[in-house]
Amino acid sequence: MIGIEQKQNLNPEMRQDQTMTHQQIQALELLSLPVLELQTMINDELESNPVLDTTNEKDELPADVADDDWLELVLKLDESKRFLHSEQSFISTEDQEKRDYYINSVSYQPTLHDQLSDQLRFLEITDEIFKTCELVIAGLDDDGYLISHPADLAMAGGFKVEDIEHAINIIQEFEPIGVAARNLRERLMLQLARQNRKDSLAYVAVEKYLDDIASNHLPLVAKRMKISLAELQDVISDIQSLNPRLEQAIVSPHEYIEEEVTVIEKNEDLEVLMNNDYLPNLHISQQYRTLLSSDDTPKEVRDYVKEKIRSGVFLINSIIQRQSTIQKISNVIVNEQKDFFMKGVNYMRPLTMAQVADQVNVHETTVSRAVAGKYLRCKHGLIPLRQLFTTGYEDDNGNSVSNMVVKNAIKSMIEEEDSYTPLSDSQIAQKLRDLGLRVARRTVAKYRESLSILSSNLRRKY
Repeated sequence: MIGIEQKQNLNPEMRQDQTMTHQQIQALELLSLPVLELQTMINDELESNPVLDTTNEKDELPADVADDDWLELVLKLDESKRFLHSEQSFISTEDQEKRDYYINSVSYQPTLHDQLSDQLRFLEITDEIFKTCELVIAGLDDDGYLISHPADLAMAGGFKVEDIEHAINIIQEFEPIGVAARNLRERLMLQLARQNRKDSLAYVAVEKYLDDIASNHLPLVAKRMKISLAELQDVISDIQSLNPRLEQAIVSPHEYIEEEVTVIEKNEDLEVLMNNDYLPNLHISQQYRTLLSSDDTPKEVRDYVKEKIRSGVFLINSIIQRQSTIQKISNVIVNEQKDFFMKGVNYMRPLTMAQVADQVNVHETTVSRAVAGKYLRCKHGLIPLRQLFTTGYEDDNGNSVSNMVVKNAIKSMIEEEDSYTPLSDSQIAQKLRDLGLRVARRTVAKYRESLSILSSNLRRKY
C-alpha cells in the first residue's frame, strides 16, 4: 500500500513538471526571436492549429466546459488580454502600407542562385555543360564567391577539371558582375575586364600589387609600376570605385529590420511604446470552444480540441509574457540611459545586463535573450538594444563614462588627424588622458578595430 501511495503521489508531480517545462521552453524561444521571425512562427502556428483565430469575436466561453484546471487559463484570457493591441496609434496608414508592401515584396525575391539558374536556362548549351554549370552555381557562397576548388567539383560531379573551368568562365559572364570569382582580386579583375580595361593601370595594380596596396606599401608599388605616387593615388581611386560585393538589388527578409520598441519624447520626458503592429489579434476560436460544450461531440474529437486549445493558450500566454518582459527591460534601459536619448551618444552611461536584471527581477540570461536581435527606434535612429549596454570608465572627476563615449572620442580624433602623419594608438591614448580618460594603448587598439579603423601605418597617405 505504501508503494502504491508513493507511486500515486509521484505521477501528478511529474506531469506538472513537464507542463511547466513546456511553457518555460516556449516562452524562452519566443523571447529570443526577433520580430519578423516571431511573425513567421505565429503564422505557421495559425496554419497548423485550427483553434487559433484572429477574427474579432466577442462570445464568451461557455461555463460548463471549464471543468479541467488547465482550461481555466482560457477563461482568464478575457477579450482585452487575448488581443495584442499596438500602442503605436501614431503610425500613419501610408507608413503602414509602405511597410507591408516592403515586407511582402522582399519575401518573394529570388536568391542569387535562383538568378543564376534562370540565366543558365537561356543559354544554348549541351546537357553536359548545363550540368557542369549547375554544379558551379551550387559551389557559390551567399556572396557569390566560388568556395569549392575546381578539382573538388570535378570529383564530386564526375567531370573533367577542364570542363569545370569552362563552366566557371561561363558563369563569370553572368550578372551580377563578379559572380563566381575565387577571391577579391579576381572579382575586381572581372569588373575591369567587363569594362574592356584589361590594359589599364588599375588592372595591372589589382592583378600584381593588390596585397601591397592593401598594406599601404605605396612607394614600393609606384616604383615597381614605374609611375609617380600621385599617379598611383589616381589608380587607387580608380580601384576604389569598383565594388567588392555583388551589385544586387535584393534584400533578403533576414536583412530587413523592424523595431520592437519606439522611444518618444513627451512633456520633457521619455515614453516607451511597444510595437505590436506585426502581431495578429490571437484568441481561441468560438467555434471550437462551442464544440467542447456540446454533448454530441465524440470523446476523440473533444480530446483533440482540448490539446489544440492547450497549445493555443500556451502560445498566447508566451507572446504576452514576451511583450511584457521586453517592455519592462526597455523601460529600465531607457530610464538608465535617459541622458543619451535626450542629448546624444556622448551622454551614454555604463550599463550592464546584471543591473537591468536586478531591477526587472529576472535572471541576467533573460535580459540577454530579450535584447538579442531586437531594435529600438528613437530620434537618434534605429539602435540595437544590445548596444545600449556598455562597460565604463571613471574619469578624473570620478564620473562614470561609457566606452561608447571613448570610442566616439577616438573616432573624432582620427577624423581630424593629419592623414600624412596619422596618430598612433599611443598618441591617441595620451590625448584621451589629456581629456581625463585613462585608457591603455591596447584598449585604444581594440576600440579602433571594433570601429573598423585601420592602424596608423595603413591610414598614412603619401
